[in-house]
Amino acid sequence: MSIRLIVEVLDHWKDLGLTAGERGDLIIVAENANDQTRETFGPMHEGYILERAGKSAAGWKNALGKLMRKKALEYAVHNGREMSGFPGQHAVYRIPVLCPEPPHDGLRGQCTRPERVTSQVTQPETGDGTGHLSGDPMRRTGHLSDGNGSPDRWERVTSQVTPTPLSPQPPHLSLAERVVRDASVVADDERETFIDWINNQHQPRGPAWWRTVARNGDLTALAEKWRTERTAMPAALPPWCGQCGDDNPAARTNLNFRWRDGQPCPDCHPDRAQRNAS
Repeated sequence: MSIRLIVEVLDHWKDLGLTAGERGDLIIVAENANDQTRETFGPMHEGYILERAGKSAAGWKNALGKLMRKKALEYAVHNGREMSGFPGQHAVYRIPVLCPEPPHDGLRGQCTRPERVTSQVTQPETGDGTGHLSGDPMRRTGHLSDGNGSPDRWERVTSQVTPTPLSPQPPHLSLAERVVRDASVVADDERETFIDWINNQHQPRGPAWWRTVARNGDLTALAEKWRTERTAMPAALPPWCGQCGDDNPAARTNLNFRWRDGQPCPDCHPDRAQRNAS
């Protein structure tokens, strides 16, 4: 099992514009990949993998294709040949580097593990070279005592130094969330919905897409278009059933994603739900 790859997926899946369902699929791939090579081992279409993904063979093949289109997965290359598989040999997949600041350490959602600096406590030196303390022992770090205070048999009792706890870490934001936050084009409580809309309308190809959009100042126009589409939506949108839209969270607020099996969702699309009720 590849713990480091799984943590990297959990911390950076939003940077790639993945849906929650696609994140789960990529975690299954990461579980069956090597940490060092980032390549899968063994056939990726085994029965236990299909069962874990909750998909048919055709559905799982389609899921892997979506991950590859979003640059979250690729074929491994051995000796200049792409390992896409052929009769008698299984395909070998590779998870590209997802972290913009590799290597990804994964400590509480951070890209790198902060260095922990510990203070050193220096004990005072003895004064006369005989092992006895010079001066007033009470002014030293420790004092001399035994069970009854006798100076004949003593031990050094040093104060315990309590390390200062690390400051609480701020919540981890994905690159997309940081870009949208810094652009100040939507309110904080609108940020997730706005990013979901961008992911489905434009399908960003990794972190570079977000950096380019931010550099060009395109987020303002995108926010205006997003608000226009939201205004045009029906006022009373039924709650999302969670079963349509291919696990796309944008279906919560956008009926254009409420489709199932090529048809408007019978459970939460306004048109079908109204016809079913009549």
